Amino acid sequence: MAHFEFSSVLPFPRADVFEFSTDPENLSKIMVDFKIEATSPITKLKKGIEYEMRISRFGISVIWGVVIEELIQNELFRDRQSHGPFSLWVHTHKFEDHGHGTLLTELIEYDLAFGILGKLADDLFIKRELQKLFESRHAKTLELLTQVKNKKNK
Repeated sequence: MAHFEFSSVLPFPRADVFEFSTDPENLSKIMVDFKIEATSPITKLKKGIEYEMRISRFGISVIWGVVIEELIQNELFRDRQSHGPFSLWVHTHKFEDHGHGTLLTELIEYDLAFGILGKLADDLFIKRELQKLFESRHAKTLELLTQVKNKKNK
């Protein structure tokens, strides 16, 4: 099993970062290199809920099913792929106070299919893509939360 972790500090209260991160509408806003379409409607994340989305990138489209395994208000939520492109995908989102902001940490446990070819793809491509993806996600989260804050302050 492979592991990936990415963290950043966002200068916003933990409750605000958690609320933003658990709003399903925001997923397509922070995944800028992907086209995401909900194939099953979801309005609020909660433990046990399962939903599907179609994710498209590089002209390739897959249906990705996700189950929310755990949700602790303002602390963490964990989703697990029920079906999709990975043999295993468990994504934990952790929210911790950090100075005057929030430390957002995303931990991924994953396996690729295709044995040694999957391992080779992970070494050559997947880890680098995950790094770029999560750098972009966190930067976009910062940008969008800043916009919300600026609107409130006007």
